[in-house]
Amino acid sequence: MSLEIAIVGGGATALYCLKHLFRQCAFSKPIAVTLYESGPHFGKGMPYDETLNADYMLCNAFSREIPPVTETLLQYLKGLPPRELTAWELSEHDLSARAFYPRVLIGEYLHSEFESLCNAAGQLGHRVTLEPKTRVTDVLNHANGAVVVSDAGDERTFDKVILATGHVWPRQPRIGQAKLLSPWPYTNITSLPATNIGILGSSLSAIDIAMALAFTHGTFEEQDGALSWRGNAGSANLRITMISKMGVMPEGDFYYPFPYQPLKILSPDAVAAEVKRGSDGLLERLFRLLHEELTASDPDYVASLGASAVTLEGFSAAYFKARRELGGLDAVKRDFRKTRASMRERRTIPYRYALLRAHENVDLALRAFTAKDWEMFQSTLLPVFTDCYAAVPHLSLARVIALHDAGVLHIRESGDDAVFQTSPEGGVTVVAGDSEFHFDVMIDARGQAPAPLAKLPFPGLVRSLKDETAPLVEPFRLETAAGPSNVYCLSMPQLLERHPFSQGLAEAEKNARVAVDEMVSAEP
Repeated sequence: MSLEIAIVGGGATALYCLKHLFRQCAFSKPIAVTLYESGPHFGKGMPYDETLNADYMLCNAFSREIPPVTETLLQYLKGLPPRELTAWELSEHDLSARAFYPRVLIGEYLHSEFESLCNAAGQLGHRVTLEPKTRVTDVLNHANGAVVVSDAGDERTFDKVILATGHVWPRQPRIGQAKLLSPWPYTNITSLPATNIGILGSSLSAIDIAMALAFTHGTFEEQDGALSWRGNAGSANLRITMISKMGVMPEGDFYYPFPYQPLKILSPDAVAAEVKRGSDGLLERLFRLLHEELTASDPDYVASLGASAVTLEGFSAAYFKARRELGGLDAVKRDFRKTRASMRERRTIPYRYALLRAHENVDLALRAFTAKDWEMFQSTLLPVFTDCYAAVPHLSLARVIALHDAGVLHIRESGDDAVFQTSPEGGVTVVAGDSEFHFDVMIDARGQAPAPLAKLPFPGLVRSLKDETAPLVEPFRLETAAGPSNVYCLSMPQLLERHPFSQGLAEAEKNARVAVDEMVSAEP
């Protein structure tokens, strides 16, 4: 009898689970996989779905960083008819392994990969069953498998179940006493009039929201290599303000070698050795290795941070200091010149490259942190790493600067103690220190929030868990009171609780491989 597997969710994580399932079983007996997806499409997932995102929203992973399934993104694009490229405002000359593309276009690629993989699997004797527009309401683990319960009342038993439910967004987001507007679908934004609009956040999601407003109420025009924004008739009252704790925006993408070059000091082996020494003082020991790595790769940068940067708290403050002092969008304009030069001259920025690589190696130790170290990490190194790997495509930054130059877009710092309230006359009021801001509407751009296993939308499964507050650890197999379950959890909110760098296609592919490899190896 073939192995029967269910995957709950039909996005990119499900696609990569299929890839590794069929890779593992290519030379053994066929398997049967059933995929449940609440939406109509498979392979795309929320960040790449055209019903939720606009075609001017760019992915910040360049082409060759996206893990292939049957072919690379560049191969897929080169295989498109010229008329389809033209529809995306692309030509053959624009196609590059180092280029950034719209998320919706990447969604088309992922959907194509899903169909190609399913066809190839069928030819090898595997069976794939698709259940679109089907919401799973519970997963019930038992000794010899797990039961998947759907909203149609159907119950099916499988040998193994993978939860790949992706992002979860509240219908009515809030902060403090203030009601916010959800940015999904993007038509929530494009239906807004040209008015005084606040955006909570200043990272990639916030940039997407600002672009949706900019394209709705005006146009970008390029002349002599410079980009400008011109408002439509009736857009005179449009004012967009990003509100974030530090009032800064991530820097632009920069040139670095790919495949990646390994770090010499903060290496995976060095991290593993520190983990083996024990959890007490682990974060501090890793920070000392990071500081040594940065000093070796970019001593001038480390010197510029000042003497206080030799401590965890001091380093985090020094890292953001220059941008905070100059001011959010003025700092963006200054730093954009450096990152454009980096790309033009094919010259890396050593400290940024070291930090980009470092976050992956430090991630290997996060599950070994004490509660105290984890709390310290979240307030010190995590914001630094997140800022560094959230590098912004240059076209997006050019559009941001054009909006700022047009007097439309601003960033304001809220600090840690800002108060958010729904105003009696409507809208949202933000009180940050001595400053007060009022917006007719405020849009939530904070991104996906972490959530414990207790928040999984499967009550029977949650009740069976040994510890519903325990963080997920590799290989992501859930533990019940009776022992290891037949359920593997790759749901995004639960991953993020102790795997904070799990967003993105490369991480989805890696996590899928870890779960599938363990699942298949555990089978007799």
